[in-house]
Amino acid sequence: MKKLLKDCLFIFFVVTVLFFLSDLPSFSGTMKFVQLSDIHYSLVREDTSYKLLSKTRPLLQDAIEQINNEKNVKFIMITGDGIDRPTKDSLYSLTDELNKLNAPWYHALGNHDTTTDGYLTKTNFVKILKEKNPNYTFDSTYYTFKPQKGYRVIVLDGAKNKGWTSQGILPEEELCWLDEILSKSKNDTVLIFLHFPLVTPYDSKNHEIINADEFKAVLKKYNMPIAIFSGHYHAAKITKRGNILHVSSPALAGYPNAFRIIEVSQKGDKTTFKFDFKETNLKDLQAKTKIMTFGGAIYYGKPQDRNTTITIEKKK
Repeated sequence: MKKLLKDCLFIFFVVTVLFFLSDLPSFSGTMKFVQLSDIHYSLVREDTSYKLLSKTRPLLQDAIEQINNEKNVKFIMITGDGIDRPTKDSLYSLTDELNKLNAPWYHALGNHDTTTDGYLTKTNFVKILKEKNPNYTFDSTYYTFKPQKGYRVIVLDGAKNKGWTSQGILPEEELCWLDEILSKSKNDTVLIFLHFPLVTPYDSKNHEIINADEFKAVLKKYNMPIAIFSGHYHAAKITKRGNILHVSSPALAGYPNAFRIIEVSQKGDKTTFKFDFKETNLKDLQAKTKIMTFGGAIYYGKPQDRNTTITIEKKK
């Protein structure tokens, strides 16, 4: 009788533990990555009214050191304006620094990264990244990969092909490609990275995506959790709209000289994002950029735009 009682208690204990564990997100469903935006890496020593171009190298080196001290980072994504001026020397120097990262890094094009009337065209930008970065194996400026089971990364190119402008545009063929990739990713959490935000942190008509409505129309067709990460406006802002999370991140070259570490986890139809806002350790430089910047509070964002946890779920 005692043996039977012990056996029953043991079985009850095992079943309880298994039930508890089954209710937790699996390890394979959790992933950590970094969004680093608007580095504006520069070989020029002249600052602008809001970018500390003379100190972009130490600011980047500090960010890299912080990132390398983080455990289990799956990848780092640069969401545009990695360099301030589209020159070959700037890009080579930037990639030399980024190759010091302990995890794979990728890049989405910004309006400062390439030119249409010089050497660093989009074609040559991709060529250099493939040469310098072993993880960049793509032939296009927009591309996709799966960093882990259950997640789909989509990188878009919103930089115009003709003339320099701060406005973004997604050509028809790119939107068709996006539609095709999304149609094959209905069981994934989709992470979209591009320089130009679809939902802007503040109004600035000359920085918007020109054909934002066409972009929204493609996304509207899908109900899985989608998060869109962007830069460009140099401001911290997080906006949830239905099954889509819009994440704008600040510039490393300007106040608040920060980047994001994001831990994402899945449980059923829900995906949870935990945001960790990392500011530079170079406080003297941060104090200088704050003085340089008009409207610093907009760029810094509200507390819920920096360190927060947000859950989005599949649209019914």
